[in-house]
Amino acid sequence: MLSRVVFALYLCGLSSCGSSSSTSTPGPLLDNTKWVPSSEGVELFGPPPEGSMCELTPIACPEFPWPEGECVDFAPDSTCIASFVPECLDSFTVLSVYTRMPDPQLPLCNWITLEQPSLRAIRPGDQVEVRARHSQLTAPVPGEARMAFVIGDEIALDYSVLIPSDFKFPSAVWTATKDYPVGTTLLWHVENHGQNEYMLIEVKIL
Repeated sequence: MLSRVVFALYLCGLSSCGSSSSTSTPGPLLDNTKWVPSSEGVELFGPPPEGSMCELTPIACPEFPWPEGECVDFAPDSTCIASFVPECLDSFTVLSVYTRMPDPQLPLCNWITLEQPSLRAIRPGDQVEVRARHSQLTAPVPGEARMAFVIGDEIALDYSVLIPSDFKFPSAVWTATKDYPVGTTLLWHVENHGQNEYMLIEVKIL
């Protein structure tokens, strides 16, 4: 009997029986269908440089407005031109930011910040994983691009890459040092130089 009691106490210690966790419940921190344009983040990214622009209204796009709470699955012959869209990719709903027009001399979006409120509270010690992607990056002349993800007042992912570049999957695991309540402002920021595609795949508490 004693050995069973000791074993039960050992298992209880492994699983923190009878005590509340000091970290948050794992799961998604955001919904990629909920992003909206934002003027926030100037203190982190600076003001948009001269000549920057972003066409926020989709062009020649029968799929718009996007279905509420769902990803968009474009047909191969779609004429839609959109600077940002919640797009279906395998089992994920990703946020895609497009920077090119059909005419590569015409920019679509070379500077954008989007925002939404967080779905979960974050506590000190929580680890948040940010996963992103960019396509092969091209431009008429060399330059630099940047993707950044912000939680409240802290940058959780800050990725810069020289153009031209092959496609890559930037990611980061950020550890919180203080509390962030549900509804904390989240920002996704893209700076581009050229005709390219950027993607926020997911952000979740581990």
